[in-house]
Amino acid sequence: MNSVFLAISLVFVGVLASGTAPTKPQLAPAPPVTTTTPLGAETQQFEGVIVSKNGELYVLRDDANSTWYHLDDQQSAGKHLGRRVLVTGNLDGRTDVIRVQKIEEAN
Repeated sequence: MNSVFLAISLVFVGVLASGTAPTKPQLAPAPPVTTTTPLGAETQQFEGVIVSKNGELYVLRDDANSTWYHLDDQQSAGKHLGRRVLVTGNLDGRTDVIRVQKIEEAN
């Protein structure tokens, strides 16, 4: 037991004498978070009105469910501004973004 205490003491004294503390191991950076829709996600239809948020971002306002969805295809959404539409696509539930496959006017 004395030899263990002596070994620990010598390491501690060596650290004090060198003026540097032992370095911590470096951790690898975390991988980036992806926001893609999982493969095999179900294609759905969403009905609502395309509205402009702050005049720059187009979103789908679903009044029936009191929900707003972001749309990944802003160019197509802008063509239907103010109109009731059916959006076909995949919903990314983590971000409430619809990955748009098509947008068409609702009847």
